[in-house]
Amino acid sequence: MNSITPKQMSTSGAMTAADWRFALHCLNRDWTNFAMIRYRDFDGFLVTGQNSGTQWLKYMLSLALAAEYGVEPPQYFNNASSNDIIGHPKHKRKYPQLPRIASAHSIPHAALPLIYHAMNFPPYVVLVRDMRDALISNYAKWRERYQVPFDVYIAGDPSGSKYVCDAWWYVRFLNAWGRMATAYPGRILTLRYEDLRKTPAPGLAAIGRHFGISLSDRAIEAAVQGSSKSAMQAREDPKTGEKVIRVDAGSESDPVFGPHEKAILARILKANLRYDFGYDYGLREAMPATVAAA
Repeated sequence: MNSITPKQMSTSGAMTAADWRFALHCLNRDWTNFAMIRYRDFDGFLVTGQNSGTQWLKYMLSLALAAEYGVEPPQYFNNASSNDIIGHPKHKRKYPQLPRIASAHSIPHAALPLIYHAMNFPPYVVLVRDMRDALISNYAKWRERYQVPFDVYIAGDPSGSKYVCDAWWYVRFLNAWGRMATAYPGRILTLRYEDLRKTPAPGLAAIGRHFGISLSDRAIEAAVQGSSKSAMQAREDPKTGEKVIRVDAGSESDPVFGPHEKAILARILKANLRYDFGYDYGLREAMPATVAAA
């Protein structure tokens, strides 16, 4: 599976008050969030957008590593045991003999592209998803907490305080990792959730190679089979109180992007999104012909 090469795009449209608030928020957070600079001592780092298949990919790769190295796989994918093999950078290692892989939703510090070669940073795998599907998933999960209509959620909060994540969070995530992947294509493997779902075995093999891990066909097959929706439902800890696998996904209860919601999102993206990772958000007609053709 090939890495997605982000293409830098031109933004368009007059800056609104929301755009200026977002720019100030990015300036503050991108220069004060040192997490990705602090966490360097790893063989590989999974970075995923929120609601973009994080627990599925983390569990699938954990199963592959467990099969390859002959250790017990995580008992569940949605509680503390899910970190037995791949965890947050702060988590202690249960199996010191395994490659040390971390997982997070982190957005890199603005200086990371400048110092990446000068310091011992790990290779990164960045998983992205069509923002519209991620937003629907996030809203469906948190709508009782948000207590706002879907179009209000789509308009979002440029200051990043109202929602777990929204369109502004995704723009910041994609722009930051787009810069990194463009600067270091050999060290940043970018995959799309939709592509990985279609062909998970080649995707797992590509991730293993990127992290310098040789995964056998047997380990990959065990991981793909063990991370199917039905298999993961059997490994969902009922005591956590949070249903990660939505059996009603795509049902009539899900919100939809109508013309009004599409227009709200398009305005935000036209003014702020610089890397679309190959997704068609209907913005190319607003861009210079040379960019649209790239």
